[in-house]
Amino acid sequence: MRHRGIHLSGKKAVITGASSGIGRELALALAQRGATLALAARRKDLLDDLADEISGMGVPRPAVLPVDLAIPGSAAELGRRAMDALGTVDIVVNNAGANLTGAQPLVADSAAARAVFEVNVWSPLALTSALLPAMRAANSGVIVNVTSTVQAVPLPLLGYYSASKAALAQATKSLRLELTGTGIRVLEVVPGATDTALRDVDELPWKSTPPPTLPPVAPASTATAIVRGLERGARRVVHPRYSLLPLEVPVLGRMLATVGGRRVDTRGALAGPIR
Repeated sequence: MRHRGIHLSGKKAVITGASSGIGRELALALAQRGATLALAARRKDLLDDLADEISGMGVPRPAVLPVDLAIPGSAAELGRRAMDALGTVDIVVNNAGANLTGAQPLVADSAAARAVFEVNVWSPLALTSALLPAMRAANSGVIVNVTSTVQAVPLPLLGYYSASKAALAQATKSLRLELTGTGIRVLEVVPGATDTALRDVDELPWKSTPPPTLPPVAPASTATAIVRGLERGARRVVHPRYSLLPLEVPVLGRMLATVGGRRVDTRGALAGPIR
């Protein structure tokens, strides 16, 4: 089934990771188009500030749903809370993300490593599962999963983040096929370099200075691209557009990782005790 775009006015959406970055800007953009929102993140104070800002626009105040998605079971519970708050959910945006910079022999399967996969993989799957029955009953809805260009650029010391985003990207493609023939659309959003607090490049132990890269785009720019994708019925949004290169030409992503990896101090990162 070919999906058409949607009119966002009157739609009900839940956004995870809404307290800052892309999630915050997307909440503002959707509210401006008349969507009713439920905002989820760990930091309730920031969610309250955002909800106040949105209500000051003359639209209904969003529901504020504080949650720590690193806790197993919290995503399914968030789904139930979102349904209670909104009555139904037309759009779910799995935007929350967690990062971890570290050498795999040291980090291994520690609690910190498992938390990355809980936030980046299991929580989107669980929240989607909790909301899908209502979407199936209505035969409509949009599931938005935010992955990353890093899924195709396996830089050293970022294995946990890139692997988790690659896992979510593959799960997103599979889900789209599973929902073929329904009125439910699955949209993958692939941000490239974005000026947010989760910039993995800034966390790497560079031997000298980070390699030159194109300037990151503003979160508001990515939010605008997502809204455009929702309205046009897109299956994938990659922003900025040049980030398509490593996704469509995987050998380029591996080359970028190899070249960039030579400037990362992996020996120093491995100097600690192996657990």
